[in-house]
Amino acid sequence: MAEQNTSDNPKAYFEVSAVSKITGLSPNTLRTWERREFIRSESRSESGRRRYSQVQVEMLALMKKLTDLGDSISALSKLNLQDLRSRLLEYQAKNTEAASTGNGEILISTVGDNIEHWLSSLPSRFRVVRSDSENVDMVAIDLSVSDIECRRRVTLARHGNPGIPIVLIYDYAPKNLIKGFSNEGFFLIRVPCSPELFEHYICAALARSSHQSAPELGEAQSRNRYADRVFTDKQLTTIASSNSNIKCECPHHISALVASLVSFENYCNRCEDESPLDAEIHAHLGKEIASARSIVEQALLYLCERDNLKIPNT
Repeated sequence: MAEQNTSDNPKAYFEVSAVSKITGLSPNTLRTWERREFIRSESRSESGRRRYSQVQVEMLALMKKLTDLGDSISALSKLNLQDLRSRLLEYQAKNTEAASTGNGEILISTVGDNIEHWLSSLPSRFRVVRSDSENVDMVAIDLSVSDIECRRRVTLARHGNPGIPIVLIYDYAPKNLIKGFSNEGFFLIRVPCSPELFEHYICAALARSSHQSAPELGEAQSRNRYADRVFTDKQLTTIASSNSNIKCECPHHISALVASLVSFENYCNRCEDESPLDAEIHAHLGKEIASARSIVEQALLYLCERDNLKIPNT
């Protein structure tokens, strides 16, 4: 949470946990960068906690994006806020131009009933192909289904199309679902929009893929302080007791593992509230366990699909 400085020129300050949540940088990375003098916190609280100004938070967010694009932190640490902004704009301009001026055919694999209709407004060089086609340039997924089905589609697309950019298209979807996919690094497009704007979005997604491939399984969860749960307790119980078609105990074991990780997350949450002195430790543990739990949940989603296990709606 931001703390307010009550001096004549009030400034907002953010502690490590808030900065981590805003920028996607882990607390460990922030401490390492400060120890190596790539950054320096604005001040410290009376209890010794590092505090960062609003300008520093923006700079850190830009540094995160630019290091993801391949820049070195040692070079970025010498730049001011305006230089960092300009550097990111250079990347965006170069890659958007490269994608938008290309004349080659772009093959788009689709998942969902509405996708072909939405893509029909694109120029002829964008060609829709079957979902099982090889050598596609992009996968477009319709999110206008249940949360579980959305996650199933995305999980299968990541497994079946490694390194291929994935675009998620929706007219309506729950806010938490959209936020989660956005934090994971997926490119989202909300429809309806004009054909010109839609083409621009598609080209921007292709441009971004030239320097950053689709996230690997579990990569994005490490960017979040806490990852949203995929399965409810009831769903885990149902999956665990299902009769596996592949004649193994995997559904039971993986469901039990997810449930165990959830229990430890809840324990960390309680400790944050009940033990203020150890709150930072338990916040870090909770975040890491949430990342692990989210990875295991994705594996369980994949297993349910391959084993034709039915997942209840609630």
